[in-house]
Amino acid sequence: MAWGRPSPIEARPIVKWKLFLRKLSVSAPHMTVRSRLPLPVRALFGFLVLALAAAVGVWLYEYGRAWAGPDRKDLLAELERTQSQLRELRADRDRYIATANALENQIKIERSSQVQLAQQVGQLEADRNRMREDLAFFESLLPTKAGAQGVVIRSFRMQADGQPSHMRYRLLVQQAGRPERDFVGSVQMLVNLTQEGRAMTLQLPDPEVPDMAKSLELSFRHYQRVEGAFSLPAGAVARSVLVRILADGQTRVQQNFTL
Repeated sequence: MAWGRPSPIEARPIVKWKLFLRKLSVSAPHMTVRSRLPLPVRALFGFLVLALAAAVGVWLYEYGRAWAGPDRKDLLAELERTQSQLRELRADRDRYIATANALENQIKIERSSQVQLAQQVGQLEADRNRMREDLAFFESLLPTKAGAQGVVIRSFRMQADGQPSHMRYRLLVQQAGRPERDFVGSVQMLVNLTQEGRAMTLQLPDPEVPDMAKSLELSFRHYQRVEGAFSLPAGAVARSVLVRILADGQTRVQQNFTL
């Protein structure tokens, strides 16, 4: 090794360092980058960029004009009018609903009142009929004609009970004068009726109905009231009734009543 000169191995790092500094200095070689796109393509690309920028500008202008331009006040005024009308419609709806609810409650109250009135009318009608019957009963208890003796028929009524074929009767029998012993006997009724233009007679009590015979038995000192019901044959209409008071198999008194 010679003194004063570095060896090739020691000189390599120094050379690399000098090359690196040269690249960073003014004396470094220049590099030119050329575009590979042709000129028409670059022109078309530039035109598209300009067109896009113009479209964005127009959109921004219209958007700003709509919200900050003169039409915004009209839109806000129209929106306010619409909201005001909506509030009025809602108020009208609430008022109509309240009115409908009040009318519905009033109708319910009136219907309830009508039902109560109908019940009261029915009750008053029943009371009137009962009072009329009681009046007829007490009138029948008036003293008989002077000199009358024995059993007399004071009152009799027969009428349809709900259905035309269902009949109800009421009879009041009294002993005239001052009776000294009870009267024991029975009631017999002959109902004259027509059925399909033919005259018929229905005898009561019906032998086939034992309970009816028992209800027509008489046993009283001053008076006895007899009530009952029976059914007419289908299509039959009652015209008159012959009422007989029997005792010991003999007729004591009889009377005909037209219906």
